[in-house]
Amino acid sequence: FKGSMLAAQRARLGLSVDALGATLGVSGQSVRKWEQGKATPRASQLPAIRAIAKIGKRAIAEKLGVAD
Repeated sequence: FKGSMLAAQRARLGLSVDALGATLGVSGQSVRKWEQGKATPRASQLPAIRAIAKIGKRAIAEKLGVAD
């Protein structure tokens, strides 16, 4: 797991750390720590994190209930 890759995916999707955290079911603080390398996600969270790389802006907006 590389926090920089998660940060890049978050930027690609135009999400805040809080919005990405909500998508993954964790706090924005957890996402921030992962991106900074101060913590690593649990093994159970990795499939959801990997799925972020395959999702587009429209799909993430629908998941969060946000209109484009």
